[in-house]
Amino acid sequence: MNHLKIILKWVLPNVKFAYNMLAVSAEVFCRHSFGARYTPAMLAGFIFCFLTMTIVCGIDPDKSSPAIGVYLFIYFVLLIYHGVKMWLPRAVTHSQSSGLSWAFWGRITVFPALVRILLEPAIHVLVGVALHPMSVLLSDWLIFAGICLAIKEFISFWKHWNRVLDSSDARIEGERITSGVRRYSAPRSGGDQRVSHVAAVEQAQAPADSIQQIYSRLDPALQQLVAMPNQNRPNAPTPNRPVVRPAVVRNQARPVGIPPGINRNRNRT
Repeated sequence: MNHLKIILKWVLPNVKFAYNMLAVSAEVFCRHSFGARYTPAMLAGFIFCFLTMTIVCGIDPDKSSPAIGVYLFIYFVLLIYHGVKMWLPRAVTHSQSSGLSWAFWGRITVFPALVRILLEPAIHVLVGVALHPMSVLLSDWLIFAGICLAIKEFISFWKHWNRVLDSSDARIEGERITSGVRRYSAPRSGGDQRVSHVAAVEQAQAPADSIQQIYSRLDPALQQLVAMPNQNRPNAPTPNRPVVRPAVVRNQARPVGIPPGINRNRNRT
């Protein structure tokens, strides 16, 4: 039992990796407009395809065929095309997008998920079957790549559909909770009415005191200090009566020998 767990622990990650790389090799031929962060997966898919076919042809030279070289060349050219297209102005796509289907599928009134799950993998499988007389290795590669693409797209569609259902369920639960809170907090027609905490706090707040009430509660000493500036302040003049300034009398010293009542300037003349 322990040996089986160890084998599965080593085999399952490798099978998953190979399955993803086969699916990526099919996506390069069936899609366009890949996400920027999907580029490493595309490069890894090409390297995995090149190494696998090179190793198999080296082990069994009878499986080698010119069709394999043509396939790898087309694969490399498409990889460069998709990489260059990422730097050109285009519509914003998800950075981890596995590509969009080609435009001619839009002319067919078919559900988009059906195109990605069934039609594109089916075309890949049919091309692999057609190339079987030319190269068995390439035919098997294309067939398995189409099957892996179908499985990958079905799993992706299933996860997306579950997320949509989860979001819908969360919205419905939110509406139910909101309606329940409204019914619970609404005033009842008979008996004691429930008052919300916010309303109770607002009703408990006393109205603001007037200035006279605040002044009456002050300490007598503070009242005297407040009243003193008002008592010492001079009365303001009324707007209808002009202000009369008091005359300033200056005591000037008279020169000796001049009787009062005689102007000093007249004697000079």
